[in-house]
Amino acid sequence: MIFAVLATGPSMCQSFADQVLGRARVIAVSDSYRLAPWADALASTDFSWWRQHPEAARFRGRKFSGMVDYQNVEGVEKLAGESATNSGLLGVKVAVLMGATTVLLCGFDLHSPGEHFFGRHGGSLRSTTAQRMEAFKRQFERYQPRGVEIINCTPGSALRVYPTASLNACLAEPALHGS
Repeated sequence: MIFAVLATGPSMCQSFADQVLGRARVIAVSDSYRLAPWADALASTDFSWWRQHPEAARFRGRKFSGMVDYQNVEGVEKLAGESATNSGLLGVKVAVLMGATTVLLCGFDLHSPGEHFFGRHGGSLRSTTAQRMEAFKRQFERYQPRGVEIINCTPGSALRVYPTASLNACLAEPALHGS
């Protein structure tokens, strides 16, 4: 089963969300749910993000966090053992939990600390530092789920642990990816 995980990197855009609609199951990461309000699930590790975006509690799909204080947000499930995972990787793990055999990564730039498709975080949210960005890359390097193909469909991504391909190519040949 093909899943697309829509992260919040600078390359994320409405056209990525539109391309996967009806062609893959979708996990939205943090603010990307605004581009894909119809997604199957929403994942955000950061408790502060959930508190700053109370409207996300009305998201109709499943909602996941990795933080211990997730229970203060109505309807959010905690993914066991995920208290230190970045939100993008949490989204990938949610896709695997929900039965993914292929995961397509969109918006996983990982080269512009603190930058997102919507600009920089405001309010109480801290921007990712260059050091944290490197730690995120190491988290992805350690995550190699058995029986799941992960393909990075983010143009120009600094995340090099998974093979890359265009989103169009991956969606055009679903039989090649366990659909």
